[in-house]
Amino acid sequence: MYKCTVKRNSLYLDYCFVTITKTMIKSFIFITFIFFYTSSFSQTFKNDSIRSFVDQSIKLIRSNAVDTSNVELIESKLYDKAKDLNSVSAVAPLYTEVFELLNDHHGGLKYKGKTYGWNKPAGSANAYLKGKLKTEKTVVSQLIDKKTAYIRIPGNDDFGFKKVDSIANDIATHINKVNSAKIKGWIIDLRVNTGGNMYPILLGLKEFIGSDNIVFGGFRNSKGESSGKWEIKEGKMMIDGIELVRETELEDPIKRDTPIVILTSCYTASAGEMTTISLIGRKNTYIVGEPTADYTTAVQGFRINKEAGINLSTDYVVDRNSKIYKSSIQPGIEVLQGDNFEDLKKDKKIMKAMQLLKR
Repeated sequence: MYKCTVKRNSLYLDYCFVTITKTMIKSFIFITFIFFYTSSFSQTFKNDSIRSFVDQSIKLIRSNAVDTSNVELIESKLYDKAKDLNSVSAVAPLYTEVFELLNDHHGGLKYKGKTYGWNKPAGSANAYLKGKLKTEKTVVSQLIDKKTAYIRIPGNDDFGFKKVDSIANDIATHINKVNSAKIKGWIIDLRVNTGGNMYPILLGLKEFIGSDNIVFGGFRNSKGESSGKWEIKEGKMMIDGIELVRETELEDPIKRDTPIVILTSCYTASAGEMTTISLIGRKNTYIVGEPTADYTTAVQGFRINKEAGINLSTDYVVDRNSKIYKSSIQPGIEVLQGDNFEDLKKDKKIMKAMQLLKR
C-alpha cells in the first residue's frame, strides 16, 4: 500500500478592541474598512447548503492551491453568482471559471460523477499522434540499429496504485528484450504518454535516471518550499519518502552516462512530463520533439462534502538542478509532426535522435 499524509496548518483570527484615544479615529476607520470588506462576502444566500459548499471550497483553495494570486477575485465572483442559486448542481458549472482564474487546468471540481474544470485550449495539435492515443496502450521496444535501442512507454490508468509492480516490471522486461553490451545509445519515446501514475514509470527507468545517492527531482509548494523529493539512495528509489521496489532486474547494466534521447509531443502530459523532468540534467541526455502538454503540477484531492470533492494543483515540479517547471517542457531540438510508428526509421523525430546519438 502506498500512503501519503499531508499536514495542514489551522488558521485563526483574533479581534482586538481599543479604548477611546486620539488614535481611535484611525482605528475606527480601519475597523470600518474590515467590516465593509467582510460584509461584501456576507450576502444572503437562498440556500444554506450552497453557502457552506462555496465557503468550504474557497477555504480549500486558499489553503492548498499552488497559485492563489486571484483567490479574492474568485471568492467575490463565486459569492456573487452563487447567492441566488437554488441548488449545488447549479453552482458546480461556475467552477469552470474558478479553475481558469487559478490557472489550473490540471485540477477540477468533482460533483456527482461529473468534472467541472478549465479546458485550456491546446497549444498545438498532431493529428497522427492523436489517432495513436487510442491504440498505443502497451510498451514497445525494438532495435533501431545494432547500437541503438528504442522503448516507447504510453500513459497508464493506475490511479489506485494497484499496477505499480506490473507496469514497472513490464518496462524492465522490454528493456531486457533489446539491451546488450553492444548498445551505445537509447531513445525513450514518451510521445503517447498522456499521464497516469508516474511511480511505476520512474521505477521501470531507474537505471537510466541515475546511480546511488542522487536527488533527481521533486516538488515545491506555493511558498517555494520543498514538498516532496525523488531520489535514489543506497540503490533504492524513494519518491516522497516511499520506497519503490522492482522485481525484474536488468540482465545487462545500463552504462553510466549512456546517451539518451527523449521524444516528446504535445500529448506528453502529467506523468509523461514528470518522467521527462526526472531525466533532465542527466549527462548526455537530450529532448527532441514538441513542447509538452503543460500538466507539470502535482494534484491533490480534497473532500467538500459527501457528494463533492475538489482536485487542486498544489505543487510545481523541479528537476535535479532545482529548476521549477510552471508550464510546458520545451525540447532542446524542436521537431514538429513527421511521426511514423509503422516505420521508425522514417520517423522524423527518431531520425533527428539518431543524428544526435551518432554525434
